[in-house]
Amino acid sequence: MKIISYNINGIRASVKLGLINYLEELDADIICIQEVRANEQIARQTIFPSDEQKSFFEEPTNSKLVNYFPIFNCGSVPGYAGTLTLTKQKPDKIILDMEEFWTDSEGRTTTIILGNLAVVNAYIPNGNSGRLDFKMQYLDALTKFINKLKENYNVICVGDFNIAHNEIDLTNPRECKNKSVFLPIERQAFTKIIESGFDDCFRVLNPTTVKYSWRSYRSIYDKSYNAWKYRIDYIISSPKLKSELKTCDILDLPYSDHCPVILEI
Repeated sequence: MKIISYNINGIRASVKLGLINYLEELDADIICIQEVRANEQIARQTIFPSDEQKSFFEEPTNSKLVNYFPIFNCGSVPGYAGTLTLTKQKPDKIILDMEEFWTDSEGRTTTIILGNLAVVNAYIPNGNSGRLDFKMQYLDALTKFINKLKENYNVICVGDFNIAHNEIDLTNPRECKNKSVFLPIERQAFTKIIESGFDDCFRVLNPTTVKYSWRSYRSIYDKSYNAWKYRIDYIISSPKLKSELKTCDILDLPYSDHCPVILEI
């Protein structure tokens, strides 16, 4: 099974850059997208131009993503946040938000249940602009939610966490110590998730590898630009899956200021 997590920073812009062709070539089993930044109608029309996708379980036509069932959770804030999950296998169950633990209007969490596997697509809030408390509340709810899921399922939680966990995960740790993305309280929240019984798949398989999942748009096209970079996009998994982890990589691609994280199990 191949799973991709990708913050695309706006579905319309990324599709114009060629995102759909890349996703088709990648041929992942599950594609988890964050920061859709469009309402469902626009997002649906962008990836299924024929607009013949009527429900979760009807196959679209005239689309390069014809083999996928889409689950949109775009929220109600225009042009902001939102998640989208594309899966080749019909989900047995779909959960928007986090049941009793969390509800928001920003479409930040989408979970699909496939047999004994739960895949959580999460877009953790940025802690800037006075939203640190909101971010910490979300992280607390996410920790409780995935641990509840873990009681009955193998769990894979993917997404943009907006946290660089350790110094190896960013280029300027000293300068970022008081910046949201590397605050002690944020890093401790991520540690709490891991210590509650989850593995950071990339770090398990690449213990000393230095790779980043966010860099500025300028650094994509100007390699001489010395931009700050962070590994803030993760795929984490529950303990029973650890022996099944095969590869986990971060690919530097031009469709977004984020890079996709790809897991094979």
